Amino acid sequence: MKFPNVSILVAARNEEENVADLLFTFTQLSYPKDKLQILIGDDDSTDATSEIIERFTAKNTYIQYIKIEKQIVGLKGKANVLAQLAHLATGELFFFTDADIEVPKNWIESFIVARKNEGVIVGLTLVKNKNWFEASQAIEWLFTLKLMKTLADFKIQSTGMGNNMMVSAEAYWAVGGYEKVGFSIVEDYAIYKAIIDKGFAFKQLFMPDAMTLTKPPKRYFEQRKRWVSGGMSTQSVLIFPALIQGFLLPILLIISFFSWKSVLAFIFLNLLINFLVGNRIFKILNQTQLLKYIPAYTMYMYVFWFLQLVSYFLPTKLVWKGREY
Repeated sequence: MKFPNVSILVAARNEEENVADLLFTFTQLSYPKDKLQILIGDDDSTDATSEIIERFTAKNTYIQYIKIEKQIVGLKGKANVLAQLAHLATGELFFFTDADIEVPKNWIESFIVARKNEGVIVGLTLVKNKNWFEASQAIEWLFTLKLMKTLADFKIQSTGMGNNMMVSAEAYWAVGGYEKVGFSIVEDYAIYKAIIDKGFAFKQLFMPDAMTLTKPPKRYFEQRKRWVSGGMSTQSVLIFPALIQGFLLPILLIISFFSWKSVLAFIFLNLLINFLVGNRIFKILNQTQLLKYIPAYTMYMYVFWFLQLVSYFLPTKLVWKGREY
């Protein structure tokens, strides 16, 4: 196996509760450290994020702390940070992840081994879970990622995922980077789509070594409003099944007035399919403990996807990481 030079790019804003876990997993990576460059861009944090990062950089010279002070015209937030980090990156492959992520030991190798000539490869992420609500989100992510894998196998693009994605330097600069792509509330999808539209091949991974971990969001509906807004504005192929899922609850409630047995039959069939699909997915990813949460997940998808649509249509500002967009 060849070990190309790799740059990992991370934008961090007020992540004092999470960034140490990410940095620790970086130190545990099996990839040769002399082939590794890790760039952490501090996006105007007001907490102890910078101090935590600098403690790690003092002991690990391949990890670099960059204070982001410049504002690139036309870019905001995370895209502004990543655009500046890319100019400092020396690797032939760029790996993107988030400050609230934990990466597996063989993370980088899993992408390199799977790669042929793809310009962009997306990994997968598991939500840490201690209760039914968090487990439902974990299952939701894995089901969606399996759909993305199936679409990618048929050469149908879906979306990028900024917490676990690899982009070749060649592909990144071929599209002009984030400066040329421009601002998007879903910057990962924007760069992913630009690279594919430029003619580069793409791939979706679905195996344990490519699976990162994330904590469930503290502001669930803020995250979901951002996702739905991004999906609507970009017209991602995933927005259509999302809209169908969101409207299922009121549709089923209306049908129940005429035939409640039909509604129960539909829910039972949905539950059965979820069990069958979940059983297969969880075995592949060594997450069989999630199977017991399938009933909760099934109901979660009806209720919370409807609430997400309500949240999206409410006339409130889109807020993410303490900033309005």
